[in-house]
Amino acid sequence: MISVPEPQCGFVVHDLCLDAADALAGTGCATEVDVARTADGVAVVLPCAAHLGKEIALRTVSDATASSLDPCLFPPVEAVLTRLATLELPAVLDLKAGPGDEARTASALLARVPRPGSHRVISFNHRVVRLISERWGASACGVLFAGLPVDVYAVAAAADAGWVVMQSRFLESALCGELRAEGVRTMTFSAATPERFVEAISSGADSVMAELEIVRAAAGATYLRGGTIESGNPAEPPIAGTGTGLLGGPSGR
Repeated sequence: MISVPEPQCGFVVHDLCLDAADALAGTGCATEVDVARTADGVAVVLPCAAHLGKEIALRTVSDATASSLDPCLFPPVEAVLTRLATLELPAVLDLKAGPGDEARTASALLARVPRPGSHRVISFNHRVVRLISERWGASACGVLFAGLPVDVYAVAAAADAGWVVMQSRFLESALCGELRAEGVRTMTFSAATPERFVEAISSGADSVMAELEIVRAAAGATYLRGGTIESGNPAEPPIAGTGTGLLGGPSGR
């Protein structure tokens, strides 16, 4: 879920294996997939890491023409987005490219997907984010931070990004609230463990990226954005589905 009602936190499934997409239909989640550019300039979706290592996948795509690739393993980005749209699953497109190839990858994406619809794109390269923002609008674009940003406001403004994406340990409710007041939404990096999921929910982020198993366990509950987890109870993360309406845990539906 990308645009979420106050004060609910939305979920993004990290590195979705497309054969698992049907199970998420109608859940209100979004899905993160990686997009790369072939040697002849076609934007394709990389397979999830469970199917093929990311470095190998990116190298394979970069050295091959689109027609030489297995379309089941490396489908064109527009085909994937069409399928996800039928399942009501917005996509978060993470651009993957070698050094100096980021702008060409963005151009390949724009050539295949001229309008974002309900989808979003994220990248570490703020210049590339700005390039896409000029076509898609700021609300469809997010800039990634690998570490603690020196000036998140300046970088987000330079990228013309409506989203910032970073590790939950660098976020806190006050920062998320300040960014939200400026029209910038926040998303956490993938939560791979229940403990990281709890940390991400507590950070105050608008959307939490998490592994599929964690999102599945969280289905059916509403998580309040920026809630706190009761101290002494870290072994009972809210994804267990047994929460009692604690702030930061399931509030019930």
